[in-house]
Amino acid sequence: MLTWILVSFGITFAITHGKIFEELRKTAADKHEILDGLVRCPMCLGFWVGMALSLAWKSVTGCFFLDGFLSLSGCWLLFAVSWALALHDDRV
Repeated sequence: MLTWILVSFGITFAITHGKIFEELRKTAADKHEILDGLVRCPMCLGFWVGMALSLAWKSVTGCFFLDGFLSLSGCWLLFAVSWALALHDDRV
């Protein structure tokens, strides 16, 4: 389960903050406000990434809908921890 959550977090982080997906975020912003919010919100995107991982790779809970919420929770927790650490790190 930890591997699954870390994969979900990695995909979510790459899309919401990665330079490689910057053009995708700009295109989404141009297309629609909801899409812009989706590709910039780790919780929102984490849910959909979890559902996609459940269908494409493997399900952790046995239900793709619950996997979406597991991914959302894992992404939120890891983003919160990394954000808190970054704010207290003088090197950042």
